[in-house]
Formats: sequence, structure tokens, C-alpha cells
Amino acid sequence: MLLRHSPWSRRFTAPLMVAGLLTFIGAAGTAAAQDAPTQDAPTPGADEYTRRVQAGIQSAITGDRGAALAAFRDAIALDGSRPQAPYYLAATQRAAGELQDAVTGFERARDLAADSPRWRARALQAIADTLERMEGQLQQARAAWNAYVQFADANAAVSHPQMGRARAHAIDAMLEQERAFVSVRERIAARERENAEH
Repeated sequence: MLLRHSPWSRRFTAPLMVAGLLTFIGAAGTAAAQDAPTQDAPTPGADEYTRRVQAGIQSAITGDRGAALAAFRDAIALDGSRPQAPYYLAATQRAAGELQDAVTGFERARDLAADSPRWRARALQAIADTLERMEGQLQQARAAWNAYVQFADANAAVSHPQMGRARAHAIDAMLEQERAFVSVRERIAARERENAEH
């Protein structure tokens, strides 16, 4: 509801992708966090998969969506067993408003991240966040946030269970408000029918 296609989500997509790249580099063991590469230089010693993902993120940051999508798809073709490229492909799709494709991509990243709690947490959070932006998906978003919280409680070092609880609570408040509005609209409609009959 509030987050759907919001300026906030668009404004912070690129910085979040950069932060994700830095985490990816650390998670891949290709560079120490303190020695993270600049946006212009690939990580020394990075494998081809990592270089493709980095190229995709760089393209997304500069606004070249087509090149970003191609780079992420190339990385997936190189190694379909790693979650990073599907995650960033989905993030790029979400930034373009392709929300259902993004959910599917984040679900793929989640499934591929069974042995990587950090990437599983990211994917679970992204699924919930994306569903929350979609029309008519609040119940599904709440269920996704609950799945995130369940995972985050057991993996607090790489996730934020309190954030998931806060989002689920906010959705509960929105759903309650929607129920109240429906009740008010029904009473108004009933009163208008009564007035029309008299």
C-alpha cells in the first residue's frame, strides 16, 4: 500500500544494490570488506560469475537496465546454483515495477540459498517487501514477513527479526483499517438505500 511504487523505493534502489554488492564480495570471499572495490574496478581474483554480477550491478546503478539484466542472466547461465545473480536480477525487475517477476526471482534466490543464511535472509525479506508493494497482496505479504521472522529468529546474526515483526504489525494495522472502511461503506450504502425507499 504505502510502499507500492514509492519514490523512496526508487531513490534507494541503487545504494541498496551497491551495499548488496559489497556484501556479495565479502560473502564470496573475493575481497575483505575494508578493501571493497570501487565501482570502476572489478574485484581482483573474482571468478567469472562474480564479475558478471558486478557488471550487472554497475549497469543497474548507471541506469542501463538492459545491460544489467543481460549480465545477471549471463551469470545465471554460468552457474545456476548460486543465489546472487537471481537476487539482483529480481531487484532490477522490482525497480522497473515488474513485481510478479521480481517475486519469482527472489523465490528462486531463496531456494538456492539453502546453505547461505545471509542470502536466504535477503531473499525472504525481498519477497515480503515486494509482495507488500503489490495490489491485493497484503495477506501474502504478512505471511511472507512471518516466514522471514521465523528464519530471522534462528539467524539473527544475518537478519533483523524485529524489522519483520514491525512490518507484519503494520500490515495488521492496514488490514484492520481496511475492514473498518468496508464496514463504514456498507452502513453508508444501507442508509442511502433506506433514504431512497422513503
